[in-house]
Amino acid sequence: MSDLAETFGRPEYAVLWKQARAAVQRGQVRFGFKTPDAASAAAVSELLGVPVTAGVGQTFPVAELQARLRAGAFRCGLDDVLAAVHGREVVAGESGPSRDEWVDGLLRDALAGAGLGDRPWAGAWVDQVRRYAKVAPERLSGPAERAASVLARINLDPAAVPSVWVTRAELAGVELDRGRKVAALVLRAAALAHGVPLPKSAAEERRLWERCGVAADGLTSTVLWRGSVVALRDVASVDVVTARTVVWVCASPRLAEAAGGRDVVCVSGRLGIAARMLLSRLVSVGAQFRVHGDFDAAGLLVTGQVLALTDGAPWRMGAEDYRSALDWARAEGLDLPPLGTEPGPTPWDPRLGNALRAGWAVPEEMLLHLLLPDLV
Repeated sequence: MSDLAETFGRPEYAVLWKQARAAVQRGQVRFGFKTPDAASAAAVSELLGVPVTAGVGQTFPVAELQARLRAGAFRCGLDDVLAAVHGREVVAGESGPSRDEWVDGLLRDALAGAGLGDRPWAGAWVDQVRRYAKVAPERLSGPAERAASVLARINLDPAAVPSVWVTRAELAGVELDRGRKVAALVLRAAALAHGVPLPKSAAEERRLWERCGVAADGLTSTVLWRGSVVALRDVASVDVVTARTVVWVCASPRLAEAAGGRDVVCVSGRLGIAARMLLSRLVSVGAQFRVHGDFDAAGLLVTGQVLALTDGAPWRMGAEDYRSALDWARAEGLDLPPLGTEPGPTPWDPRLGNALRAGWAVPEEMLLHLLLPDLV
């Protein structure tokens, strides 16, 4: 036993044997560990035959550790090593950390390994996962580590609006699909971080993913750019403009269609993920923006969002433009829809709010004859 204790009792192995002993006591098939420094990582890596990085949590099968020890110079089993190192036999089921303590430690180690251990939501996440995750502790280590790895890559700041999105598949393959354990762990942490209820429906999940800068997929969200439909997955690769080029942003696909291949972004009435990401790319290269939308509540909201995102200028979106549009529509005998709900603020021209009390909406596609000549 003395030779075993001398060989395997090195400080570099201390964490490995502590976690392995706890696993044997509980009857686990795998155990998690995290080496504290480079010397420990090198020693454990050589013993296990797998790459080990200091400070990064990982799991290892108990049976494989047993096999490697039996194939080693001492031809001994794991029980023999643990008895030699700790000075007492290891017994399955003997007293050790409680099950709750074990789970809490496992979850905290996963967060710490991803650099998230000090986040304000970490304690609540650990508590909720232990109580509600419905994952057996013996099977929780791997999903917890993969979830923590995802959490380290997404936006968990409720005050930040993402400018770049990644798809769930790009982040973690199928692990973030609905019903997957890793997805459930990530969404629970994201809800806590953003201060929103845990999502219950597919729509609520999608909205929470988007808060985090994660798109459900790379195809659903699209934007019109230079007359072509661009899916989210392709936004990063499309040709953009040079610095100070004027980019025109509109709401109506009819305007984008009529504009042909000009530098027009059409958000189709909603500032979706693909549109946000394309506009952010254009901002990054120094484009200048002119923004138009529908004269209705939704159109004014989107116009304000685009102006804020791009620091652009309104394009025929002032009070006088609205009044002129009303006069022209009446002269042409066009039927205008009622404005309906309160249109909301128009900070780019506060007078527009008063003008809108006329009570009529003016869809952008009615104004093509005014807007198209500007695209020079």
